[in-house]
Amino acid sequence: MSDLVSISQEVLLEYEAKRSKLAGESLDLCDDFGKFSEECAFLFDAFAAVAREPECITPDTIEGIRHINFWLKYQVIGYREKIDNIHAGLRALKLKPQE
Repeated sequence: MSDLVSISQEVLLEYEAKRSKLAGESLDLCDDFGKFSEECAFLFDAFAAVAREPECITPDTIEGIRHINFWLKYQVIGYREKIDNIHAGLRALKLKPQE
């Protein structure tokens, strides 16, 4: 408890601002991922429908699937980077008593 007493108000305010920013980023990321998840569910249903009727696979269908796969790959990479950034921010967010 004495460690908290030796932390200045300015440091506490800065800490709270960073914590609040990370919390906001985390909530935004959760909302974005929820929308992404819904889009993925739709796409997976579409892929399953195409697989059930392989005769409908045209060069345009193949190009569309390739494009969607590319988009999915980079969406997942983007989410991983955002998660890593939030985790790094949380790891760095530590209160340290003043000397």
